[in-house]
Amino acid sequence: MKICVIPLDIAYADVENNLISAAHQLNQVEPDTDIAVLPELFTTAFIPDEKTISEKAETINGHTVATLKRWAQYFGFAIAGSFLATDGNGHYFNKAFFVEPMGDISFSDKRHLFPLSTENKTYTPSSTLPPTIRYRGWNIRLIVCFDLRFPVWTRNRQEDLYDLLIVPSNWPVSRIKPYKLLLSARAIENQIYTVGANRTGTDKYGEYSIGMSSIFDNLGEDIRETRRNGHIYAILDMAALKEGRERFPAYRASDKFSIDLSPTD
Repeated sequence: MKICVIPLDIAYADVENNLISAAHQLNQVEPDTDIAVLPELFTTAFIPDEKTISEKAETINGHTVATLKRWAQYFGFAIAGSFLATDGNGHYFNKAFFVEPMGDISFSDKRHLFPLSTENKTYTPSSTLPPTIRYRGWNIRLIVCFDLRFPVWTRNRQEDLYDLLIVPSNWPVSRIKPYKLLLSARAIENQIYTVGANRTGTDKYGEYSIGMSSIFDNLGEDIRETRRNGHIYAILDMAALKEGRERFPAYRASDKFSIDLSPTD
C-alpha cells in the first residue's frame, strides 16, 4: 500500500480556492499511489462562529463530496480527509471521509471536540464508533485531530482488527511533540500504521509547520519520505505487519471493554 500525505495551507472559509489548491496538489501525486490524505477541514480550516459555519457547511450530497468522488475516479486512488458538514437540520460536524475510485464513500464524525476553541459548542460530536473501511486488502479507520489524544477511541479489538489509522489534523507546531508521540503511541499499542495529515500555514490558533505530518509503522518508527513538492510518502507492508503481530501478539491479551456513546457534556 502506497500512501501520500498532502500538507495544505488552508485559506480561511474559502471553499472554492481550497478545492482548486487541493486539485493542484492531487495532480502531483505519484500515479501508483493507493491513498492520498488531505488535512482536517481542508476546504475551510476551522471556523469558530456559527454564522459562517452555517454559510459554509455542506451536506454529504453537496459540492465538496461530489468533487471528491470525481477526483478519486479520475486519479484512481482513494482520497481521505475531513470537511465541514451539516445534516441540513442545524447540526454541524467535522466529518472525516474516505472516497474510493469506484465511488464508494465512508464517513466518520469527529468525536472529541476541542475545548480550547468553540468547536465543542458549535459542532456535534460523533455518536457512533469509527467504521472499519475495507480497501485493497486493508482494514482502515479514520479519526480527526483531537481524537488522537483518546486511546480508547482507537483501541484495536481482536474481533475487529484494523491495520491503518488515518488522522486528518490541524495541530499547531507549539504541540508538535505530543502530536508525534501520540501518533507513534497509537501505532505501537494497536500494532498498526498511523498517518497524521496536518495542515500548514497559520491561523488565529497557531502556526502549522511543514514537517509535522508523519507516518508511523507498528513499531512506532516514522517511515515517511518527503518529496521536493512537500508531499509525504510511505510504503505500508501488510506482510510485515502480520508477521510483527504474530511474533509479538500483544493484541491477543487486550482487555474487553465497551464505550459509552451517550451525549458528552
